[in-house]
Amino acid sequence: MVRSGIRSYLDAVRQQLSEAPASWLAFAALLAWMFGLYWSDLFVARVSTAQFDFLQLRALWLAVEAGTLLVACACVRFVSERSLPIAVGAGTCLFAGTVLVLFAPVDEASDALRVAGVALTGFGSAVLLVLQGIGFARKGPKPLLINVALALLVASVFDSVLLYLSPDLQPMIVSLLPAICVVLLAVSTRSGSGASSAPPLGSGDPSAAPSGSAASDTALSGFGASSNRAIAIRVVALPLVVGLAYGLMQRLTGDAYTSGAAEVNIATIVSFFLSAVFIALAALFFDSRKLIKLVCFVAIPIIGIAFVMLPLFSDAGEAAQAICIIGFNSFYFMVWALWAGDQGGLALPKRFILGLFVLVGAESLGSLIGIQVVTAVRDSGSTLAVVSLVVVYLLLMAGIFSFDRSGGARDEQAQRSIAASDDPGASGFLAGTDAAALDGWAKRFGLSARETEVFELLAKGRNRVYISKTLFISDNTTRTHMKNVYRKLGVHSQQELIDLLEGKRAGEAAE
Repeated sequence: MVRSGIRSYLDAVRQQLSEAPASWLAFAALLAWMFGLYWSDLFVARVSTAQFDFLQLRALWLAVEAGTLLVACACVRFVSERSLPIAVGAGTCLFAGTVLVLFAPVDEASDALRVAGVALTGFGSAVLLVLQGIGFARKGPKPLLINVALALLVASVFDSVLLYLSPDLQPMIVSLLPAICVVLLAVSTRSGSGASSAPPLGSGDPSAAPSGSAASDTALSGFGASSNRAIAIRVVALPLVVGLAYGLMQRLTGDAYTSGAAEVNIATIVSFFLSAVFIALAALFFDSRKLIKLVCFVAIPIIGIAFVMLPLFSDAGEAAQAICIIGFNSFYFMVWALWAGDQGGLALPKRFILGLFVLVGAESLGSLIGIQVVTAVRDSGSTLAVVSLVVVYLLLMAGIFSFDRSGGARDEQAQRSIAASDDPGASGFLAGTDAAALDGWAKRFGLSARETEVFELLAKGRNRVYISKTLFISDNTTRTHMKNVYRKLGVHSQQELIDLLEGKRAGEAAE
């Protein structure tokens, strides 16, 4: 079983390396740009004005990102239908903003230009983040994690090289990264990278939706009405708490960015690399029903450990920052996988953009709150201890509450779907194709983890070729799993399986 899982994982990685390199390389370029301008101290002197320091301008960048995402929530259809022209426009804004920030004269007269540049970068990076994230999410949770891990690894290597370039060359390279990102996105779109498993970028083609599904345009659709509470927690509650905590940590460890120590940048790059390893392992042992456990009981506690370190070790700012980056990056991208699901329609883009808005907006708000907190704890170690304990408590409670609510909603939906199937007069299996309901069916009939994945796709009307490509398994393996699913459910064809889920008797199934 383990060897089969590793073989399937390696096949999935090889497929992303060979069929869709442009998409994750474009994301790597965006991540490398973020490190160069806002996640390192390479340009602290340039990214500051007479009125605003580096961290305040970074909070402005995040605030503009959040505002852009809020507008995007109301314009999902427009963004989905015109993804490539919008990507070009966003990349142009990102390039222009970066040039203003890095090359405007360092004097008070040019401060307005620098602030305008920060605002342009916020708009451009938010739009590119949305388009690339939705493109990954449409491929499915596991390919999403693999693409993100590959992008983080490449960005880590690139940033390591960037550190050792001459100070005159560094701003030029960082300024060109937005253009490289957009070119790679265009190549990805034109060549149809990843088209075998999902539409490119933010395509909203309703025809890509699973057959038999009634896709709604609401941000929380696609999981069944009784699961909306659990999805709301994943899209709103968890990102809100974690975003606030990370923004606060950025302020509490802000001195690390102005210390000029090379170790700070190296620690950040190492944190990126370790985040990539962690996300790759999550993809290797991926199980959609266990991913919430990793988010709640691994990624969130890592952030909590960073806050515990602050009051205990007076010189632990850099280490706490590095640990917090690992936890936050792991959370950031694993929660993307939790948002992934629908293959078409506007439900996924709306859910994805809403989640990003909450996460980025909370990070910006946390950074602003951190200004007051830093002033309060400057001369009081006990105040810092209280703040850290409060944040740790909120993080743990958010994780436990989210996991409990997700599990409760899943069990509730499963019970409803099973009860519906036992009633021949039930009005169809409308909610029966969401993951929570099908999980209940799988447990009822004793399906294995892989058989459950095949069963879920069969229930959505997918054929054998599609299932093989989606799960990265051979055609013969797919045939074997399909036979086992049919045998355990007492049916003989996919149509009989669908009829069973709709509450009809297997013997009455249409041939």
